Amino acid sequence: MNKLRNVLVAMTLGLASLAAGAVEINPYTDKAFAAAQAENRPVLVDIHATWCSTCRRQAQILDGLFEDEALADLLVLKLDWDAQREIAQRFGAPRQSTLIAFRGDEERGRSVADTREASIRELLHRAVKD
Repeated sequence: MNKLRNVLVAMTLGLASLAAGAVEINPYTDKAFAAAQAENRPVLVDIHATWCSTCRRQAQILDGLFEDEALADLLVLKLDWDAQREIAQRFGAPRQSTLIAFRGDEERGRSVADTREASIRELLHRAVKD
């Protein structure tokens, strides 16, 4: 079951990367997050679950927003709620469908179960603004 979930996540990430253009999308690792923080890079930690309908709606919205050139430097780290729940809890995420925006080590904002394009766009732009 875990192998199937990993394959589905990898396929989803691959498709999202194609649609996303310049936005870089990777699975969450502590190492990748720490490296982005050290570079003062804008990061979106996307805490999702493959079975979550809200997460799927957020992914559709994010795919469209990632076409915005103002977000070209954004790094998206996809954190799997089911496989990485301990890490999600370290971030204080109450559930899947949590989006957390960072610039370096500063949290710039978060949303939980939000499927409004305007507020998700605002969250992403808080991460990339200097």
